[in-house]
Amino acid sequence: MNTHLFGRLYPAIVSAFVLATVTVANASAANSVLLAFSSDHCGHCQAMVPTLRQLEQRGTPIRHVNVNAEPELARRHGIRQVPTYVVLSAGRELTRLVGTQSAQSLQQALAIDPAGPLFQTKANLHSQTGPDAAQARRAAAPSAPISDARGEAMPSLTMADAVERARAATVRLKVHDGNGFGVGTGTIIDRHGDEALVLTCGHLFRETKLQSKVEVELFVAGQVKTVPGQVIDYDADNRDIALVVMRPGFDVQPIQIANPDNPPQTGQTAFSFGCDHGDDPSRRDTAITGINKYNQHVGASNIEIAGAPVDGRSGGGLFDAMGQLIGVCNAADYKGDVGIYTGPGSVKWQLDRVQLAHLYQTQPPAPVTVPSRRANGQPGQPQTRLASLNAPQQPSPSHPRASQPAATEMIVIIRDPNAPGGQRVMNIQQPTAELMEVISRHAR
Repeated sequence: MNTHLFGRLYPAIVSAFVLATVTVANASAANSVLLAFSSDHCGHCQAMVPTLRQLEQRGTPIRHVNVNAEPELARRHGIRQVPTYVVLSAGRELTRLVGTQSAQSLQQALAIDPAGPLFQTKANLHSQTGPDAAQARRAAAPSAPISDARGEAMPSLTMADAVERARAATVRLKVHDGNGFGVGTGTIIDRHGDEALVLTCGHLFRETKLQSKVEVELFVAGQVKTVPGQVIDYDADNRDIALVVMRPGFDVQPIQIANPDNPPQTGQTAFSFGCDHGDDPSRRDTAITGINKYNQHVGASNIEIAGAPVDGRSGGGLFDAMGQLIGVCNAADYKGDVGIYTGPGSVKWQLDRVQLAHLYQTQPPAPVTVPSRRANGQPGQPQTRLASLNAPQQPSPSHPRASQPAATEMIVIIRDPNAPGGQRVMNIQQPTAELMEVISRHAR
């Protein structure tokens, strides 16, 4: 848990939450029900029978669901593999575990406080090795009823067009960590030649950092296309925001980012897209209930909306009625049933770091295409796209401008157009003005 995320997470609350999640408490379990989803020919399900019988003998209420006999109930709960264990309280899903589990893991899940504090929305972890791998990290955050994921009818053609543009720009992200992979959401915000840039949340990469192995899934005409992605910058703490670059292999239309000089207002309608529990992107309609309510001691930019997001919506976009991106999903308050999105100030901060401020201006310039071959048809040199952190370009005789401070850090991504997937990412601390000038001249 990130104790710096919001001002309301005082140490006492954090301590109480940690205690609640590591202590097997019967008080909370008494108010929760465990749905145990299994199938007829599942060996892992059969292996769990003694553990479930042991819990029932201790008084744990368990509803056994055979997915072959009750397929509609399994569909409503989004069951994609068995065994799956879902904890319900007052009809609301608090958490779920997939695969074989210990009695202690199930009791800890049952002990989750439904009126607990804010949580970062988690990635939906799937196993690379089969259904017997426990999904421990996913058990940390409760989720809203599945029926909440459906959007409402669009009130106008303009709104419908905005929704379709946002839907087309939404992607699913899989972040591998060696034990499995987490699933989040992202939004395409820029394209540059054959590359496209995705905006998402930073906490997806807290463990794997810039070395994250990322797969980007795009949705085209009912088909899913998977391409590799590369994290080029992220902040997993106060701002909780990140950028991922990819090569989609076809033309994509990035979404327009709202100008931060015209911030959204409380009461304004909005809609979001996200991959609930790792599913295909779905829309939710909502209204803004607060602006910059949290963590103002560090000047954080955030938007509060009605309706808490569920697992898998991390990194998904929040859009205004014109289809402009105004926030990125990163947290939920389940007691208040509200979602928290990192706001325009954080988006501006992230884009400024990589010299892409034009993306949040009203009329962004047309993207520049860099040819992958020379005019004579021979292969060109490896393409280099520069993202400089806090690094305005230095003045030169051909491009005079006011003197700017030197960069503190530079990220250089080198790719060979003739070797898809091959790339190098270099971090240069305190680059000299001469180096900046050379790279700037050749990047044009």
